[in-house]
Amino acid sequence: MKYLGGKQRLGKHIAPILKDIWATYESLFSTSFEAYLEPFCGSLGVLKNMTDVTDVSILANDYHPDLIQMWQEVKAGTFVSPASVSEEEYNAAKLLPSPSALKSFIGFGMSFGGRFFGAYSQKYLNDKPEDFCKEMTNSLKRIGPVIQNVTFSNKEYQELTPKNTFVYCDPPYAFSKYPIKYRRATKKYDVFDNSKFWELMREWSKTNLVVVSEVTAPPDFVNVWEQERYRSAAQSKKTRFCEKSETESKTHNMEKLYIHESIASKLFPLTEAKPEEK
Repeated sequence: MKYLGGKQRLGKHIAPILKDIWATYESLFSTSFEAYLEPFCGSLGVLKNMTDVTDVSILANDYHPDLIQMWQEVKAGTFVSPASVSEEEYNAAKLLPSPSALKSFIGFGMSFGGRFFGAYSQKYLNDKPEDFCKEMTNSLKRIGPVIQNVTFSNKEYQELTPKNTFVYCDPPYAFSKYPIKYRRATKKYDVFDNSKFWELMREWSKTNLVVVSEVTAPPDFVNVWEQERYRSAAQSKKTRFCEKSETESKTHNMEKLYIHESIASKLFPLTEAKPEEK
């Protein structure tokens, strides 16, 4: 599924790391988690690789009502994908009342780079013919059987109250000009407060194991894993991170996983926060 900021490629690499951290934590503290939670589930790029975890509840939440409605219908097997979507139908879908699974399908799947109603995808990508509607349909068909044990919710992440839970957070990147994951209207962007997010992650870390995907973090969060992440064609020069500035771009950067130092110091006693992370 096309989704700007999704982890469709990285998810298969991140999930094994999460499972290793999970096992290490439970062994070290002689405990068992009751649930796995993603407060920003998005395109399920990571979660679809975590549903084989047994004996826990799998919880997927996102702020986007159309997206969650689509996942619920895909899970139930009731969603019917359109055979094709013209540019006129694409523009008309912007006015569909929310929550709407079809609005999500068109808004993400038929948009350039998976940016919700960012721009209609033409029939060619890099001069090669593409059937974006068919690709989106096939993607949903593949993921349907995998999410049968997943409970979906449409809430603000601040409304969630996890306890004894393994929490994986993939929030909007701190240096993104527009927090696309939090875009609900077609011409309006909601504001994501990164300071409040990290403060809540500190609080959650007192009773949960919280792992955050980001490119940077406050100094009390330790980088425990990283891998190169190549940018998508949809990312503009003004919305990518590089070392020189908060907005200037490189062709790729590092995707990192962070854990609060109070837990990381026990899980990885030789790991220290890197000085460049502020």
